[in-house]
Formats: sequence, structure tokens, C-alpha cells
Amino acid sequence: MSRRVVLVRGARGPGGGGCCSGDVRPFDAGGQHHHRTPDDPVGAVYRALRTGLPDDVAIEVVSPSNWLWLVPALVGDGRRRGLRGAALRRSVRAGLALESLIAGGSVLASGGLPPPDAALAATRAELGLP
Repeated sequence: MSRRVVLVRGARGPGGGGCCSGDVRPFDAGGQHHHRTPDDPVGAVYRALRTGLPDDVAIEVVSPSNWLWLVPALVGDGRRRGLRGAALRRSVRAGLALESLIAGGSVLASGGLPPPDAALAATRAELGLP
């Protein structure tokens, strides 16, 4: 059984103009170079997993646009888990969603991450850690 955890990033804030999708008003019109920090629950979940899991568990944070890495990883982990055919296709599709959590080839969350404590508990249970 694989001891790899994959976190798929979500959207990183609204798209827009200016650097970092920040305010595009000119400075003389009251614009400033202050940005609202994009909400990214992946960071909080990653920190919870990294502190709560043993060092030999690999935690990969992947952009959903990096499907060249993500699809083979999801297929390989799913096959090691024993998934085939339609079940494997459903698992890969769920794993490609924004803000997904995959542990040991099992998609624990798809389309939205749970709170950090719940993510850690689910991951530890899936990996069979006490």
C-alpha cells in the first residue's frame, strides 16, 4: 500500500488585472498595491498533515493543471489499491477535482477540503496509522 498523500490545490483567488490579480486602480485614483490574501485551505491542511503524519509519508501538493503528473499518479495509486475499470475511472476523475485529498490511492475529499483536523484524522485512518 502506498504511503503517499496528494493534495490538489484549489483556485487561487479571483482572476483579474494587475500583478497577483490585485487592485487595478491607478495609484493617483486611490489604488494601492495591497492584496487580499487568497483563501487557500491547502496550506492549513498541509501543515496539519505534515505535523501529524510520520516522516516516511510523502505529501505531494499538486496544481490541478499538472495533470501530466497527477493522472499517472492517481491511476498507479488506484491500481495498487485494487481499483479497476469504472471504479478506477471514478477515482481518477474525483482526484482531479480542485481541492482534493487522496491518501493511499483513496480519494478522501473531492471538490473541497475538510478542516485540517478532520483531514488528518481521515488520512491517518486510511493509512492505518494509530
